Amino acid sequence: MVDNSENKLESIINEIDKYSQDINKEKEQNSEKAPRKDVVLFFSFDVVNSTLYKTINYYGWAQVLNLLFKKLRKEVCDEIKGSEMWRVLGDEAIFVLKIRDEESLLKSVNKIFEIMVNMIFKIKKGEFFDSFNNNFNLMKLQNILSLKTTAWIASVSDIGDISDSDILEQDLDNIFEHYKTNDGCEIFEFLGNDIDTGFRIAKYTEDGRFVISYELAYLISQKTDNLSYLNIITYKKLKGVWKDKLYPIIWYHDPKAYVEAYKKEIDLEGSFTFDACDESDLIKEYYDNRDDKKERVIRDNKMYKDAYFALNKILIDRGLSEKVEGLRKLIKDASFDQTRYIDMELLQLHCVAVCFKRNGDQIKILVAKRLETREKCRGLWEFGCAKAVLDKSIAQRIKDEYKQDFNIDIEPVLDESRIIKEPVPIALYQLEHSGDNNKKDKGIITLAEIKGEFDINRFNSTTKHKELAWIEEEDISDLENKFENCVPDFKVTIEKAFKLIRDL
Repeated sequence: MVDNSENKLESIINEIDKYSQDINKEKEQNSEKAPRKDVVLFFSFDVVNSTLYKTINYYGWAQVLNLLFKKLRKEVCDEIKGSEMWRVLGDEAIFVLKIRDEESLLKSVNKIFEIMVNMIFKIKKGEFFDSFNNNFNLMKLQNILSLKTTAWIASVSDIGDISDSDILEQDLDNIFEHYKTNDGCEIFEFLGNDIDTGFRIAKYTEDGRFVISYELAYLISQKTDNLSYLNIITYKKLKGVWKDKLYPIIWYHDPKAYVEAYKKEIDLEGSFTFDACDESDLIKEYYDNRDDKKERVIRDNKMYKDAYFALNKILIDRGLSEKVEGLRKLIKDASFDQTRYIDMELLQLHCVAVCFKRNGDQIKILVAKRLETREKCRGLWEFGCAKAVLDKSIAQRIKDEYKQDFNIDIEPVLDESRIIKEPVPIALYQLEHSGDNNKKDKGIITLAEIKGEFDINRFNSTTKHKELAWIEEEDISDLENKFENCVPDFKVTIEKAFKLIRDL
């Protein structure tokens, strides 16, 4: 009887072990299939009084607003590296930025506020109109245009094709979808509850104000240097947000951001006009909520005056601890990957740089293995690739994209004999365009030298490549075994590159 019981017990244990192994295997498979998540900062600049401006200006308003959006885009892209313009909705320009660490998040939010303050100053003082001719003097003197700003964050999963049945089984909060219409137009879309929340809170910003979401404010509040920039104006019920319960309306305000334009610091209340309470219901609520004699929607005055207390109280009462910690973990674990969501300006001219490192007589060439999920050349060894754009030189584009993809600083080998110095092509190629045999994308292959130290062991898998490797000249004889799956002409390119590098 004992032996029989022991056999049954052992059988049960084996079944449990097998079941556990199956569960773990399924989890691993689901993990591999799960789209990668990034924490994304969304921020928008909305033109104030644009409708009035269009009404009183029968001509010229289109040029003014067009230039304003161009200047905003340039300012944002110059000052906040890695940011992208998602779309323009009416008179609102919306940008996105992948967040790689909390410090860069704080700096980016502060820079958004600075850009708004300085752009408003240029508009109000007329500097913005200096690039126009005298016909725009009246529009300059009207002095009615301004900006208001919103920012929020969300964890976003890049799902690619939403029609994939595996994707539909995933538990995803917010998604990025990229697809083409029947006529070939590209659509870039962010969807999800947190994205919706951002558009909800945008209703509660005003001329010269910068409203931010709760989650963004909480992360900022953990850094005491930035805590004083958070001002709880009031609480509102937002449709579909937190089950229609009260949500904090928080204005971000940095007094130091005014120094460049106004030559002095200006605090929040100092930035209000003398008749602000008559003009703005939100500013009136701001003062009423700080007056103990006034009736407030929330009685505890610390929920207005003490941002740190209020944000932590909300965290507990709304059960948001897990969500916020999830955002912080995603930011902490983020690898260096500045691949973009949106790039509407790409031409179908591929620019490959064979990147090399020279140490005396020793030369080694960097190669990268593509992910199996890529649309073309899945899992093949290659050299990386940039794509030409209209507003940058080929050399600059190569430097920028290789920095984004591999976090390396490179200098393309240029044709110094020419006035217009661009990379020396060592080969040309073409490949099928997005599954269409009738169309071919063209490409050039060039050389670029890696500057500074670069440790491939610190490279983390990105949405483009899974690993890196070095190739030295002695590897050429056994190249087919060491790098079995490669892009066409891989060995020929390697051999020619080593020869040209020797001749430099």
